[in-house]
Amino acid sequence: MGAGGKHLNFIGQEDLADEAVRAAYPAATYDRLARAKARYDPANLFRLNHNIKPAV
Repeated sequence: MGAGGKHLNFIGQEDLADEAVRAAYPAATYDRLARAKARYDPANLFRLNHNIKPAV
């Protein structure tokens, strides 16, 4: 975790917005996770907690 980042086990309900979840990851990592989500969960069925939306 770099400076200004967040540990996802400790973000609260107020931080579940897309921006807060995106800020918890380096950009390349978030993009990789979004691509994986698009491949394995394109309907975003598993969207509770710290959701990463599928890549378009």
